[in-house]
Amino acid sequence: MRLNAAILLALIATLQIQQALGAGTAKSRSLMSTCQDMEHQLALIGRTLEKQQRLLLNVEFKLNQALSKLISFTHIRRVEFMEQVSGNLSKALERWEAKGNAIWQSANKLQQKFQWNDEQARSLEEMHSMLALLLASNQSTRESNKHKEDDLLGMSKEQLSQFEETNKRQFNEQSKVEYVQPAKADCYELDELQRADGVYKFLEPELNERHRDFNERHCAFATDGAAWTIIQQRHEGNNLLAENFNRSWDEYRVGFGSLQGDFWFGNEFIHRIVYRDDYVLRIELEDQNGLPVWAEYALFRLDSESYNYQLVIGKLNGNSTTSDALSYHNRMDFRAYDRNENCAGWWFDRCQEAQSNLNGQRIIWGNWHNEYSVKASRMLIRPRNLNSVDIHDIYDEDSTYNF
Repeated sequence: MRLNAAILLALIATLQIQQALGAGTAKSRSLMSTCQDMEHQLALIGRTLEKQQRLLLNVEFKLNQALSKLISFTHIRRVEFMEQVSGNLSKALERWEAKGNAIWQSANKLQQKFQWNDEQARSLEEMHSMLALLLASNQSTRESNKHKEDDLLGMSKEQLSQFEETNKRQFNEQSKVEYVQPAKADCYELDELQRADGVYKFLEPELNERHRDFNERHCAFATDGAAWTIIQQRHEGNNLLAENFNRSWDEYRVGFGSLQGDFWFGNEFIHRIVYRDDYVLRIELEDQNGLPVWAEYALFRLDSESYNYQLVIGKLNGNSTTSDALSYHNRMDFRAYDRNENCAGWWFDRCQEAQSNLNGQRIIWGNWHNEYSVKASRMLIRPRNLNSVDIHDIYDEDSTYNF
């Protein structure tokens, strides 16, 4: 019984084991099927990824090709564009250069024409002044000759002979005057025994941009001793010698007018003369009635253009016959109408308070004899110590004075 029971139990156990094995086999088969399906899907996914990778590589290759072509195309077009732009600029510059050259040539022609017209105007001006002098000289000569003829009518033969000898002697003395002095440098070096006023030429010509000669000067033996250099001369009125003194800075710098008539010698020339040593300034005035007066200053200097030709003036000579109207302008800059509309042709600070202006619309000198009645003026200079001047000093525009 027990054996049967054991056998029965063994059978039951065997059956349960078989059932369990069957269930495991089924499960194993199911798992194997699932694994096979997953492997298949993974294979499909791998193939899909490989295909997509190949497509991406192909797209990347094509993009690289396109990008390379684009870069190459852009670079080539840029070079072509730059070359084209450079060519266009070169052509434009050539055209502008050609136009500029044409304009420059036209400007040079105009400048030459203006210069020629200016030279012609100066020549006509000088001829006009010379003609006026000749007319005045001829008039005075005719009047003098008329008086001499009247006097000759009452002369005896002996008196006529003496008169002819006197005229011959005077003519010979005048003919001996040499107005060209290449061995001398300034008026103060002229022969004091001869004492002949006039326009002299010293050394060699030294012309500025307006063809005015630094070494051509109007000399005058206005007082005892050496001759003076006239730097300004003016006659008011409607006579033929009258000159317009309302000039620009450049005209006052280089000078204007005829040395035979009205003129300003030129600030640059004056500065070059007086910078080497101490010079004396003499001012001579004449009123409508012919009354002359004068004033002398112990020192006269003119600074360079860099300092606006500033005036330096010394003390008034106590023997002067007119009042002091220039010391007020000491240390003032020179002015011209194109740099100061209201103050022109003189040294000014505030022109409304000016005490003198020999180059203004009217000749003004303080309150002497009614300032508006002055009809003529001239400014003269000469060295204070005639033995100390060295004409071979080196010229320096910005040299300073030792005060």
